Amino acid sequence: MKISEKDIIKIVSNNNNFREEVLIPIGEDASVLYPQQDSYLVSTTDTMVFRTHFNKDITPYELGYIAAASNISDLSAMGATPAFALINLTIDKPTKEYIKEITRGYNKIFKSFPVSVIGGDTTYGPPSITMTLIGYAKNSNFMLTSNAKAEDKIFISGAIGESFLAMKNNNYHLPAIRNELGRVLSDYANSCTDMSDGFLESLNNITDKSNLGAHIQVENIAINKKLKELIDTEKVSWQDILSYGDDYELFFTVEEKNSLILKSVCKNIGIEIYEVGNLTHNNEIKLSFKKKSLDINIKKRFEHFKL
Repeated sequence: MKISEKDIIKIVSNNNNFREEVLIPIGEDASVLYPQQDSYLVSTTDTMVFRTHFNKDITPYELGYIAAASNISDLSAMGATPAFALINLTIDKPTKEYIKEITRGYNKIFKSFPVSVIGGDTTYGPPSITMTLIGYAKNSNFMLTSNAKAEDKIFISGAIGESFLAMKNNNYHLPAIRNELGRVLSDYANSCTDMSDGFLESLNNITDKSNLGAHIQVENIAINKKLKELIDTEKVSWQDILSYGDDYELFFTVEEKNSLILKSVCKNIGIEIYEVGNLTHNNEIKLSFKKKSLDINIKKRFEHFKL
């Protein structure tokens, strides 16, 4: 049974997270905020579209979760904590259960900050979700991709290829949230980006904007045991994994003296990071595996899921 936009607003409102900065909440023509006065406001938006980013087999819970995770990953790369969300939702079957499940999906992440939904829109049509997040940053170091320095150490926040493996198994990867790390990084990193479009795209993004090169030791890149077995048996290649996206890990660079401090800080708070290479003065990108050069097309771009 279809439900009205008024019913959707009621479901979202009843499952919303409280923030004292929200003076007029969702339900009016617009929300009113009185934001924190000692922080920078950081905003991002992302759209997921049927037959481009997901198939009909995705559950509304997964859709809500992944949409929230992808936006929070962008804020994390800027050292910001999410606080407010606007959600535009297009659906072909607007049922009460569907809305409850998509709300449960994004709230699985939102509740821990918390993030309050302050508005959005709903329309009928082929499924898509556009989420805009607004967050706070205390530190003015936004770790721009143009701010990397030669000799910086290159790190990633976790295992890559998880979304690639999920796709091969006709599943959807529900990524871990790296926001705590992103906030820590703002005290130490020169540059940072989220790996939504893959390891190679992140590497190219930072080296191009900072006019640098890089040497990557691929054996230091974290992957799970199953992917390692697939590589060892030549069923998949490093090209497949490094080109694929949607892992939402962080890719960041840190000068050597700060990298030693960062490793110690992360170890003390139980966050794993992986050093995978370093930036160089020239514009050449080299990838090696146990000191042997890898034949990788570094310009291969990630294309989102397509039927």
